[in-house]
Amino acid sequence: MNEQPGDSLSTPSLWCPIPSRIHPRRASVTEFQLEWSVRHRLVGSDAESARLAAADIAGLAARFVPRATPAGARTMAALLTLTFVIDDLNDEGRLRGRPEEFARYASALSRALDGGPLGEPAEPTVRALHDIGRRLGHSMSPGLRARLVRDFRVTLAAEVRESTHNVRRLPPDLDTYVRNRLATTWVLPLTDLAAAVDGAEPAPADLDRPEVRALTEMTGLILGWDNDICGYAKDRRKGVVDVNNLPDVLARTTGAGPAEALAQAVAMRDRVLEHWLGLRDQVNDTASPALAGHLANLASMIRGHLDWAATCPRHTVPHGGSVIRISPTRPAHDLSDPDPLKIPSIAWWGRLSGRVAG
Repeated sequence: MNEQPGDSLSTPSLWCPIPSRIHPRRASVTEFQLEWSVRHRLVGSDAESARLAAADIAGLAARFVPRATPAGARTMAALLTLTFVIDDLNDEGRLRGRPEEFARYASALSRALDGGPLGEPAEPTVRALHDIGRRLGHSMSPGLRARLVRDFRVTLAAEVRESTHNVRRLPPDLDTYVRNRLATTWVLPLTDLAAAVDGAEPAPADLDRPEVRALTEMTGLILGWDNDICGYAKDRRKGVVDVNNLPDVLARTTGAGPAEALAQAVAMRDRVLEHWLGLRDQVNDTASPALAGHLANLASMIRGHLDWAATCPRHTVPHGGSVIRISPTRPAHDLSDPDPLKIPSIAWWGRLSGRVAG
């Protein structure tokens, strides 16, 4: 029998053997991020500024790219801030439940990255994204910048689809959910930026290798599933059932109760992380220094998101308790749990282990 919303759930333990790292100039990144957000009017009151500071988005950026140049770390903090603002507008703000209006807003954002003149009047977020586009023009090769613009638009399109599903209460099946979740984490454009912030870009052919594309997609899905797992108990306390959250999708498609669905979700993300670690090690054996540095940033994104989520007020439960525990040791899981590598949209990942070549 499925438990009712509001039932208590145990704090999940998420396995991660990747060591923690943080940028040595985190304090200056935080100072820049708050000043940049105020300058672009992404916050409009002292209360909003305090909420932004408490979210520690700059700390997340510093964990994502701990080896970045100072300028690269600042650009990562700016782009991350904007993704949070866009998500909040869609999930909790004035665009919640208005997919048509969000689609028009997404179109304006998409044009802002092109670097052309802005129409008047332009929303603060559109102007802020235009500033990020200007920064990218000075710090990335044209090819990598074009990749980031493309992936940013892919993510916006996925956000529009998710907004439509939420309004219409259209529950996706597991494969449909996974296909969309690969984009809605914003990891695709963020990893494009991470490929440039250390000062040495991997060769385009390396980024296009199937193994590297798989590692990038896995990074996004792990972060998305970790976010789903972190938010699940909090949502249930509020009586919220999210049709685009992994434990809710599993509960609906397998008939599991909330506790069992949460355990299944943890087992699935552990299986993907195990595959990520093995494939990363194989690619690293023959990787150029620039590609190895990029893979190290992907690892930092996985671990950095967990470290941030374990302490950030955005995720902590009432009375300050953490929504997750981080463990260096992988727990045993029930072999009957769903196998993520059999999900059609990502099954190709499982066919890569034996064909890695330099």
